[in-house]
Amino acid sequence: MNVRINPRDIEEIKQMMKKLSGAELVKAQVRGINKTADGVKTDGVKMLTGYYALKASDIRASWKIRKAAFKSPTAAVSSKGTFIRLIKYGAKQTNEGVSVRVLKSSGRKIVKHAYIGKVRSDQKSEQVYRRKYHDENRAGKTSRINKMAGKVGWIWSAKQNRYFPAKWMPEEYRRPVKALYGPRIQDYLSDPAQISVLQKLAGERLVKSMKHEVEYLLSLAGKQNG
Repeated sequence: MNVRINPRDIEEIKQMMKKLSGAELVKAQVRGINKTADGVKTDGVKMLTGYYALKASDIRASWKIRKAAFKSPTAAVSSKGTFIRLIKYGAKQTNEGVSVRVLKSSGRKIVKHAYIGKVRSDQKSEQVYRRKYHDENRAGKTSRINKMAGKVGWIWSAKQNRYFPAKWMPEEYRRPVKALYGPRIQDYLSDPAQISVLQKLAGERLVKSMKHEVEYLLSLAGKQNG
Protein backbone atom coordinates (compact mmCIF):
# COMPACT_ATOMS: atom_id res chain seq x y z
CA MET A 1 0.00 0.00 0.00
CA ASN A 2 1.36 3.41 -0.99
CA VAL A 3 0.62 6.34 1.30
CA ARG A 4 -0.59 9.47 -0.45
CA ILE A 5 -0.08 12.91 1.09
CA ASN A 6 -1.58 16.23 0.13
CA PRO A 7 1.09 18.26 -1.79
CA ARG A 8 0.51 21.30 0.42
CA ASP A 9 1.20 19.20 3.53
CA ILE A 10 4.38 17.85 1.96
CA GLU A 11 5.65 21.36 1.28
CA GLU A 12 4.87 22.46 4.83
CA ILE A 13 6.77 19.47 6.28
CA LYS A 14 9.74 20.14 3.96
CA GLN A 15 9.99 23.71 5.17
CA MET A 16 9.90 22.58 8.78
CA MET A 17 12.54 19.90 8.17
CA LYS A 18 14.98 22.43 6.78
CA LYS A 19 15.42 23.69 10.31
CA LEU A 20 16.66 20.28 11.51
CA SER A 21 20.18 18.88 11.33
CA GLY A 22 20.87 15.65 9.45
CA ALA A 23 20.64 13.39 12.53
CA GLU A 24 17.52 15.15 13.81
CA LEU A 25 15.91 14.88 10.39
CA VAL A 26 16.34 11.10 10.31
CA LYS A 27 15.11 10.84 13.89
CA ALA A 28 11.94 12.77 13.03
CA GLN A 29 11.35 10.60 9.97
CA VAL A 30 11.81 7.31 11.85
CA ARG A 31 9.56 8.33 14.72
CA GLY A 32 6.87 9.74 12.45
CA ILE A 33 6.87 6.70 10.17
CA ASN A 34 6.68 4.24 13.08
CA LYS A 35 3.77 6.10 14.66
CA THR A 36 2.03 6.05 11.30
CA ALA A 37 2.62 2.29 10.94
CA ASP A 38 1.03 1.69 14.34
CA GLY A 39 -1.90 3.84 13.28
CA VAL A 40 -2.37 1.96 10.01
CA LYS A 41 -2.66 -1.29 11.96
CA THR A 42 -5.19 0.31 14.31
CA ASP A 43 -7.25 1.63 11.39
CA GLY A 44 -7.12 -1.72 9.56
CA VAL A 45 -8.27 -3.67 12.61
CA LYS A 46 -11.08 -1.15 13.20
CA MET A 47 -12.28 -1.49 9.60
CA LEU A 48 -12.33 -5.29 9.85
CA THR A 49 -14.16 -5.35 13.19
CA GLY A 50 -16.71 -3.01 11.66
CA TYR A 51 -17.36 -5.55 8.91
CA TYR A 52 -16.93 -8.93 10.59
CA ALA A 53 -18.62 -10.02 13.82
CA LEU A 54 -15.26 -10.62 15.50
CA LYS A 55 -13.39 -9.22 18.49
CA ALA A 56 -10.47 -6.91 17.75
CA SER A 57 -8.16 -9.32 19.57
CA ASP A 58 -9.06 -12.09 17.11
CA ILE A 59 -8.05 -9.86 14.19
CA ARG A 60 -5.08 -7.97 15.62
CA ALA A 61 -2.81 -11.03 15.73
CA SER A 62 -2.86 -11.30 11.92
CA TRP A 63 -1.23 -7.85 11.53
CA LYS A 64 2.53 -7.41 11.53
CA ILE A 65 4.69 -4.27 11.51
CA ARG A 66 8.31 -3.99 10.41
CA LYS A 67 9.52 -0.85 12.12
CA ALA A 68 11.65 1.84 10.53
CA ALA A 69 15.20 2.28 11.82
CA PHE A 70 17.92 4.94 11.48
CA LYS A 71 19.75 2.83 8.90
CA SER A 72 16.53 2.13 7.01
CA PRO A 73 13.85 4.81 7.58
CA THR A 74 11.02 2.80 6.00
CA ALA A 75 8.33 0.70 7.62
CA ALA A 76 6.01 -2.03 6.40
CA VAL A 77 2.55 -2.95 7.66
CA SER A 78 1.02 -6.23 6.55
CA SER A 79 -1.93 -8.43 7.38
CA LYS A 80 -1.38 -12.08 6.63
CA GLY A 81 -4.26 -13.83 4.90
CA THR A 82 -5.88 -16.04 7.49
CA PHE A 83 -9.07 -18.00 8.05
CA ILE A 84 -10.34 -17.58 11.60
CA ARG A 85 -11.95 -20.59 13.27
CA LEU A 86 -15.73 -20.53 13.16
CA ILE A 87 -15.94 -20.84 16.95
CA LYS A 88 -14.85 -17.17 17.12
CA TYR A 89 -18.03 -16.01 15.35
CA GLY A 90 -20.25 -16.40 18.42
CA ALA A 91 -20.82 -20.10 17.76
CA LYS A 92 -23.76 -21.70 19.61
CA GLN A 93 -24.92 -25.31 19.48
CA THR A 94 -28.47 -25.97 18.27
CA ASN A 95 -30.42 -29.11 17.44
CA GLU A 96 -29.81 -28.54 13.72
CA GLY A 97 -26.14 -27.66 13.90
CA VAL A 98 -24.11 -24.62 14.98
CA SER A 99 -25.41 -21.06 14.84
CA VAL A 100 -22.88 -18.35 13.90
CA ARG A 101 -22.84 -14.69 12.91
CA VAL A 102 -20.05 -13.91 10.44
CA LEU A 103 -20.86 -10.38 9.23
CA LYS A 104 -21.97 -7.42 11.33
CA SER A 105 -24.56 -6.61 8.65
CA SER A 106 -26.23 -10.03 8.69
CA GLY A 107 -28.06 -12.19 11.18
CA ARG A 108 -27.11 -15.56 12.58
CA LYS A 109 -27.01 -18.59 10.31
CA ILE A 110 -27.07 -22.32 10.98
CA VAL A 111 -24.22 -24.53 9.79
CA LYS A 112 -26.15 -27.78 9.54
CA HIS A 113 -24.73 -30.96 11.05
CA ALA A 114 -21.88 -29.02 12.70
CA TYR A 115 -21.09 -29.46 16.38
CA ILE A 116 -18.96 -27.81 19.04
CA GLY A 117 -16.43 -29.97 20.83
CA LYS A 118 -12.91 -31.34 21.08
CA VAL A 119 -11.36 -34.12 19.03
CA ARG A 120 -8.23 -34.67 21.14
CA SER A 121 -7.78 -35.21 24.87
CA ASP A 122 -5.03 -32.56 24.97
CA GLN A 123 -7.05 -29.95 23.07
CA LYS A 124 -7.31 -26.74 25.10
CA SER A 125 -10.34 -25.10 23.52
CA GLU A 126 -13.48 -26.26 21.74
CA GLN A 127 -13.88 -25.75 18.01
CA VAL A 128 -16.65 -26.14 15.46
CA TYR A 129 -16.47 -29.43 13.56
CA ARG A 130 -18.46 -31.37 11.03
CA ARG A 131 -18.20 -35.03 10.19
CA LYS A 132 -16.81 -35.73 6.77
CA TYR A 133 -19.70 -37.91 5.68
CA HIS A 134 -22.00 -34.88 5.67
CA ASP A 135 -19.88 -33.35 2.88
CA GLU A 136 -19.77 -36.47 0.78
CA ASN A 137 -22.38 -37.85 -1.55
CA ARG A 138 -21.79 -41.54 -1.10
CA ALA A 139 -24.87 -43.44 -2.25
CA GLY A 140 -27.14 -44.47 0.60
CA LYS A 141 -24.83 -43.70 3.50
CA THR A 142 -25.97 -40.17 4.33
CA SER A 143 -29.64 -40.98 3.92
CA ARG A 144 -29.22 -44.13 6.01
CA ILE A 145 -27.63 -42.33 8.94
CA ASN A 146 -30.23 -39.55 8.79
CA LYS A 147 -33.01 -42.14 8.96
CA MET A 148 -31.34 -43.77 11.95
CA ALA A 149 -30.93 -40.46 13.74
CA GLY A 150 -34.53 -39.53 13.01
CA LYS A 151 -35.84 -42.84 14.32
CA VAL A 152 -33.72 -43.33 17.42
CA GLY A 153 -32.72 -39.71 18.07
CA TRP A 154 -29.69 -38.09 19.61
CA ILE A 155 -28.38 -38.24 23.16
CA TRP A 156 -28.43 -34.97 25.11
CA SER A 157 -25.45 -34.31 27.38
CA ALA A 158 -26.18 -31.85 30.17
CA LYS A 159 -22.47 -31.65 30.95
CA GLN A 160 -21.50 -30.66 27.39
CA ASN A 161 -24.78 -28.79 26.80
CA ARG A 162 -25.23 -30.31 23.35
CA TYR A 163 -26.46 -33.38 21.51
CA PHE A 164 -24.25 -36.37 20.82
CA PRO A 165 -25.09 -39.08 18.27
CA ALA A 166 -26.41 -42.23 19.93
CA LYS A 167 -23.89 -44.95 20.79
CA TRP A 168 -25.30 -47.19 18.07
CA MET A 169 -23.99 -44.87 15.38
CA PRO A 170 -21.38 -46.75 13.31
CA GLU A 171 -17.77 -45.54 13.66
CA GLU A 172 -17.58 -44.82 9.93
CA TYR A 173 -20.04 -41.96 10.42
CA ARG A 174 -18.33 -40.48 13.46
CA ARG A 175 -14.93 -39.93 11.84
CA PRO A 176 -13.11 -38.32 10.23
CA VAL A 177 -14.11 -34.80 11.21
CA LYS A 178 -12.85 -31.42 10.02
CA ALA A 179 -12.60 -28.05 11.75
CA LEU A 180 -14.66 -25.28 10.19
CA TYR A 181 -13.40 -21.75 9.49
CA GLY A 182 -14.88 -18.42 8.53
CA PRO A 183 -13.93 -16.40 5.41
CA ARG A 184 -10.47 -15.03 4.71
CA ILE A 185 -10.89 -11.71 6.52
CA GLN A 186 -8.27 -9.84 4.48
CA ASP A 187 -10.40 -10.20 1.34
CA TYR A 188 -12.47 -7.27 2.59
CA LEU A 189 -9.44 -4.97 2.52
CA SER A 190 -8.51 -6.11 -0.99
CA ASP A 191 -11.45 -4.05 -2.25
CA PRO A 192 -9.99 -0.91 -3.96
CA ALA A 193 -12.55 1.26 -2.17
CA GLN A 194 -11.41 0.01 1.24
CA ILE A 195 -7.73 0.32 0.30
CA SER A 196 -8.38 3.92 -0.70
CA VAL A 197 -9.90 4.65 2.72
CA LEU A 198 -6.91 3.08 4.49
CA GLN A 199 -4.48 5.05 2.30
CA LYS A 200 -6.24 8.32 3.10
CA LEU A 201 -6.13 7.62 6.83
CA ALA A 202 -2.45 6.65 6.60
CA GLY A 203 -1.58 9.87 4.77
CA GLU A 204 -3.34 11.97 7.40
CA ARG A 205 -1.57 10.11 10.18
CA LEU A 206 1.85 10.54 8.55
CA VAL A 207 1.43 14.31 8.18
CA LYS A 208 0.25 14.68 11.78
CA SER A 209 3.04 12.46 13.16
CA MET A 210 5.79 14.16 11.15
CA LYS A 211 4.66 17.63 12.21
CA HIS A 212 4.57 16.55 15.83
CA GLU A 213 8.07 15.05 15.74
CA VAL A 214 9.60 18.02 13.94
CA GLU A 215 8.00 20.50 16.34
CA TYR A 216 9.15 18.42 19.30
CA LEU A 217 12.79 18.33 18.13
CA LEU A 218 12.73 22.04 17.36
CA SER A 219 11.38 22.80 20.83
CA LEU A 220 14.24 20.80 22.37
CA ALA A 221 16.76 22.72 20.26
CA GLY A 222 15.15 25.98 21.37
CA LYS A 223 15.50 25.07 25.04
CA GLN A 224 19.14 24.10 24.60
CA ASN A 225 19.93 27.33 22.77
CA GLY A 226 18.10 29.30 25.39
